[in-house]
Amino acid sequence: MNNIALVINTISKNKDIWDMFFDQIDKHLSDSFFSNKYVFVDDSGDPLPDGYKVINYDTSKKYRDQFLSGIEHVEEEYCIYISEDYILYEDVREDIILDYKEVLDTVPSLSFIRFSKGGIVNLYYPKFLCRDDLFELHNSIPYFYTNQAALWRTRDLEKIHQHGPNLHIANKDYENSFEWRATQTCQELDIKGVFCYHDEPKRGEYHHDCSVFPHVATALVKGKWNLKEYTEELTPLLEKYSIDPNIRGIH
Repeated sequence: MNNIALVINTISKNKDIWDMFFDQIDKHLSDSFFSNKYVFVDDSGDPLPDGYKVINYDTSKKYRDQFLSGIEHVEEEYCIYISEDYILYEDVREDIILDYKEVLDTVPSLSFIRFSKGGIVNLYYPKFLCRDDLFELHNSIPYFYTNQAALWRTRDLEKIHQHGPNLHIANKDYENSFEWRATQTCQELDIKGVFCYHDEPKRGEYHHDCSVFPHVATALVKGKWNLKEYTEELTPLLEKYSIDPNIRGIH
């Protein structure tokens, strides 16, 4: 086993996209790649696919505490943490992810390798270990911590949440959200991270495509389908699963 877990955070109000999401995982990832696959979800009783360890969280609690109640059960040293609107659309490069796992094995001070380039435009990112595909992120920059898909050292991801603010993951006032404020926590804990980049094209305003873990990032924006940025990827899937995008609305 690779000692890598797949960790999925979802909520039953988004169950209309579960079939699409889980089927695309089955299609584009080897069943044996992960040591275990976990789903953090509210206790709605809605069925989930076989092969996943389901961990229920308390919806009366804020995101941080919900997450902590799940991640404490993840025993694997490494994990890939995603939400249900990160829809895969091409095969995952499992060979490259295993290469990145070896990087984490070699550099104990490194907490994560993010699978896509994003954040501040035109900022200089030095190469990491003289590699052409890995670039250093300084933990003082905005968006150092994000929920973008990444290979994490599991206990470091848990530690960020243990010491981070007890806030929801998103907020109308973004600077009072967990995702924004956790960057300060990363500075305090001296968390180190890098991102990979293989000359993928820019997608939207803030990020590039990801050839290692090719996914829609994200399929939902404020609860509406992100057809503005992912028309080609999402349209055939919406048709395949008989999902009317007008029900949720189009962003």
